[in-house]
Amino acid sequence: MPIAHPDFRQTWLWQHAFVKQRPDATIDEQEFFRDQFLHMREKVAHLVARIRAEIPGLTVHDLTHLDALWETASLVAEGSISLSPPEGFVLGASILLHDSAMTVAAYSGGIEEIKQTITWKDAIARWSQSQRESDGGTDLQPTTEDIAKQILPDVLRQLHAQQAAVLAEQAWINHSGEQQHLIEDSDLRFFYGKTIGDIAHSHWWSVPKVEQDLSQDLGAFPQRTRNLVDRVKIACLLRVADALHLDSLRAPRFLRTISQPSGVSELHWSFQEKLARPHIESDAVVFTTGQPFNRDDAEAWWLAYDTLSLVDAELRNVDLLLQPRRQSLKARRVKGVGSPEVLAKTVQTRGWRPVDARIKVTDVPRIVTSLGGAQLYGNDPLVPLRELIQNATDAVQSRRRFQSRPATWGEIKVWLTYRDDGEWLLVEDNGIGMSELVLTGPLLDFGTSFWRSPLVMEEFPGLVASGMQAIGRFGIGFFSVFMLG
Repeated sequence: MPIAHPDFRQTWLWQHAFVKQRPDATIDEQEFFRDQFLHMREKVAHLVARIRAEIPGLTVHDLTHLDALWETASLVAEGSISLSPPEGFVLGASILLHDSAMTVAAYSGGIEEIKQTITWKDAIARWSQSQRESDGGTDLQPTTEDIAKQILPDVLRQLHAQQAAVLAEQAWINHSGEQQHLIEDSDLRFFYGKTIGDIAHSHWWSVPKVEQDLSQDLGAFPQRTRNLVDRVKIACLLRVADALHLDSLRAPRFLRTISQPSGVSELHWSFQEKLARPHIESDAVVFTTGQPFNRDDAEAWWLAYDTLSLVDAELRNVDLLLQPRRQSLKARRVKGVGSPEVLAKTVQTRGWRPVDARIKVTDVPRIVTSLGGAQLYGNDPLVPLRELIQNATDAVQSRRRFQSRPATWGEIKVWLTYRDDGEWLLVEDNGIGMSELVLTGPLLDFGTSFWRSPLVMEEFPGLVASGMQAIGRFGIGFFSVFMLG
């Protein structure tokens, strides 16, 4: 079994849950929950050891990563948040499972079970679509094995949080036909299994969803404890711990050499291998570097900046969620986030200086006139109406397919109306609609088509596999409506 360093058993949360004497728990209670976790950890080690082979290029997700989350959680919890023995068990089990489904072995039915998922079918359809577009419609037919090899890593990543929700209760059948589980004690598994699965799944949820779905504490397990389990607290510790684990333990230099990651994966390795273990100053988590980022590493530095900005947002959102529960994190932000120049003082550069040069639009009407109106589409006033009808058509077609409605179902209305402030053109449809994420993302992102983005598979699982072919392709049609404004 891999040996984690430093030992997670020395962390604040572990010590206060399982070692130090507590007024609310006996030594027997502490030992029971501790031993059950350690037995589970031994089994999970075999699962996560397979991740590297099935998702090449991924930074370290083995047992060293899972053990390190005890330390990163303790970093922001020490002195302010502690865990009872059952809470320690639930947190530890959730940590073990949150990434463990990024391997085929996490599915009791193996690859055949994965192939039955909507995610797999969407991935096949999306891959086929991209091949047709890139090959110009050629009849090149790769083997089924070739396709599976290409899409499997992405499918495993997309499914892993969802599958983590069932691993605590899932059974694997051995060669003798016997059932085996990750949690050995059947009563413990029955009582805490769903909660562990929900919390493991929740690391991919939004913070509002955590508050909504996990707000009710779980009562005490009668056979072993009188302690409740605060599910929101544990979910918050898991997501913050996972976000904070960005250091050279995740990206060992020699492993990078023999793995040879490419693309965005290579940039993740490049910046994480330079990071020291974070520490706290006042109310801020501080990331520092053993080696500075040279000019050739500039792209990796900016990825680090974006990643730490996400960590900062996670800390702030989680702290706001915990405050009404009369709990708070020891650290609530990441030092330097918000200013590349300030972050460069701790995440250092050499031979160049990061400057915030993001594009700003001060004169919006002028940009709209130049890029969103006649300069782009010409002077034909029917263009924006055509684009709006095309968008409505895509929405109606999508809803037909997504909800298995008849080919004749759907309605698009176009009419003129007169109001006190002038004449209005209205285009209305009863199609699939847009979430807040789509409205604030692809819709307003010039040149990005929602129908050809990965987001479509998250918003509407199965839609791509249904054969949906959108009219809109380039993500610029929405801007034609400015011609009317």
